[in-house]
Amino acid sequence: MFVEFTALVAAQASLVIEGTAPIPDGPLWIYWQHSQAVLRRWRGMIEIAIRQPEPTVSQQVLDIAEQVLLTEMLTRVWGTVLTACDLQRDQRHSRQIARSVLNTHQQCRVSVLRLLVHANSLPIERMAELDRLRRRIERWTDLLVGPFIARFGEPLDVFAFDPRRARDFGEEQFESRFQTTSQPSWSFLLAGLRSAFPQTKQFTPTANKDLMLPILRSILASFPDDAFGGEGAIKSLRWSRANRSGQHAEGPTTMPKSHGTIRRDIAGFTQHVPMRSLRPPTH
Repeated sequence: MFVEFTALVAAQASLVIEGTAPIPDGPLWIYWQHSQAVLRRWRGMIEIAIRQPEPTVSQQVLDIAEQVLLTEMLTRVWGTVLTACDLQRDQRHSRQIARSVLNTHQQCRVSVLRLLVHANSLPIERMAELDRLRRRIERWTDLLVGPFIARFGEPLDVFAFDPRRARDFGEEQFESRFQTTSQPSWSFLLAGLRSAFPQTKQFTPTANKDLMLPILRSILASFPDDAFGGEGAIKSLRWSRANRSGQHAEGPTTMPKSHGTIRRDIAGFTQHVPMRSLRPPTH
């Protein structure tokens, strides 16, 4: 679910980047707040396992380690999109949020790698499985962020695992893929992701899915209203570009039902949050 969601965000990111208004503060706040809370909770549980005298890694900790590695793809792709939005509009509205979440996720990733080093009881097959997952995530992340790095340049390099590889992906092979989600490019991308990340029973426990839902909703709520059709489906980039041509406002004043529901969910979280607290502390 996460890799397919991440691919959809990457494929339709231009709907956000080329929007006619900044990303609303509410979804940005929810994204930052919940990402920090989830990652710190995961890191704390991993560090507890590391500090045990004779580390015995439970299945729950292994699931969390997988989740940390997997969700970093979404953190890097969405961070790329948020930063590209600021570069497109020549402002600093959301890039600090993106960098703050990425920094926290990288700290959590370091804890996962430390776990693999210190957990002597972990079977070698399990370690090899986690390492293969890590390498697949790195390659696919660079593929997804590559077109944006090719377009916006060095400021986005931090979101790639290998900026040179990501730029090669963007410039030579995948530039046209992200202009639309029409067939066949979207089908090929989706098929490749499903082959690389097959669903398993042990993967993504229900508790972790529930933790991620506010983050996924905040990302959807960051898309402009005119990106969604009447039934909640995302419109094509070509249609949205044609519809926005000559516009100076955000788009239609009425929101599709599904998107409006998401916005009301966001409002429930943010109605008592002062806007001055939106920006993460710098340290």
